[in-house]
Amino acid sequence: MRYKVFFLLFFIYSHSFSQTIPTDSIQADIEASLRYLSNKQCTQTIEGKQYAGEWEAHMRMEGFILLLGHKSNYRDSNCFTMAGIHNILAEMYLADTSQKMILPMLQKVFPEVLSYSTGVRFNFWKQLPPNRDLLLGSEPKPVPLVRRPTTFKLEKRFINKAANVENDADDTSMGNLAIWYHKKIFGADSLKTVKPSLFDRYLDKDRKNRHWYNYLYHGFKKSGAYLTWLGEEEEFNNWNITKSVWHNLLFYIPYSVCFPHAYKPYIPWGTNDVDVVVNANVLTYLAKSELTQKSKGSDGAHKLIEKHAKRGRWGRMGIYYPNLYHFHYAVSRAFAAGDTALAKTGQYLLDNLVKTQQADGSYKSDKKVNHHDRIQSTTYGLLSLLYLKEAGMNVPSALIDKSISYLRSQRNFDNQEAYWQGGVFFSGGTVVRKTLFFTSDAYTTALVALAFQKYTQLM
Repeated sequence: MRYKVFFLLFFIYSHSFSQTIPTDSIQADIEASLRYLSNKQCTQTIEGKQYAGEWEAHMRMEGFILLLGHKSNYRDSNCFTMAGIHNILAEMYLADTSQKMILPMLQKVFPEVLSYSTGVRFNFWKQLPPNRDLLLGSEPKPVPLVRRPTTFKLEKRFINKAANVENDADDTSMGNLAIWYHKKIFGADSLKTVKPSLFDRYLDKDRKNRHWYNYLYHGFKKSGAYLTWLGEEEEFNNWNITKSVWHNLLFYIPYSVCFPHAYKPYIPWGTNDVDVVVNANVLTYLAKSELTQKSKGSDGAHKLIEKHAKRGRWGRMGIYYPNLYHFHYAVSRAFAAGDTALAKTGQYLLDNLVKTQQADGSYKSDKKVNHHDRIQSTTYGLLSLLYLKEAGMNVPSALIDKSISYLRSQRNFDNQEAYWQGGVFFSGGTVVRKTLFFTSDAYTTALVALAFQKYTQLM
């Protein structure tokens, strides 16, 4: 009798979470989220502060960081946020063309996305006048523009030079995916997109340098995967970790490969790196554009991602992505975009998602990452489950339903608008990986809206 009661209680508990949530209720949340995004989209440019078409995002520091200062929270304009929201909304529109509210938002933000480009290459930050003089002697005339944060007032000459970062594969893949979406939705055929050969110029092979973070935490040298930065790194005659450590310790001396130079695009630490999330983002663009087979780096990227997923060191996975579930989201997204070589990796991801979901349906990141960052983590976890299901995997419905219920319990309402508090979607990487964050209510809300839409279509 005792076992029958236990079975009955277990059945009721499982059944309660396997019930799909009414579509009308979810649809109302989607509409309220889109109203929020529409009303929060910036309409006026104030040079050096905000730009028409963008959504608000913040560059946050927790605690003290050498050369950057104390705990702070500044508004920041950057490509990753704008291209990210654009691409989320574009994906939603193509999945449901009745959502006409999305179209004007796409048209407003698209020119802003292009403002981060140099041809088909994209940068994280805009080109802006430097905050201060960058040379000890006289400055060039006219003073060149540099890449830097929008409102974060960098003070030291060194950190201003270091902020002038090189174009990168991450933003280039995101920006070109935005162009691909724009052409598909609005038919702007004159716009050019990047070819795989650009990414293939920067692969992790035949190099004379290696990033210390990859050496310490990632392994898998000469992976053949995509490098992050689209520029030439410093080289050693004979690289070894001891040389690398010394140069990093002496980063403030011009002799060091880590030393930034005025008005010259900078690769952080003077050394390119291999990031699995960046690789997944490149693969998403290639899959959408049906260019995967034309890229020499795709095979290396597939193998690297699978090795990392099998090893499962989620806390150290992405150099610039500290959330435990960003890797799951990025890879499952590439898988659902049509990259079938990621199928085995998809199973590793699903196993981990099943194992780590909390009783209330949430997922949580490390304690140092925005105090476990449950909303952002759950959003990534839920989207991962939905993308894996979209790719054809057998995903337990109860997992999805529980995460949906949790996110609905965390929504905020204001004047018929719904939004979710923004979590960490990017960081400064390496030594400031869990200290210097980028957050945006709009970005997180867009992700949740996408997840809710997928729920209504897949469940």
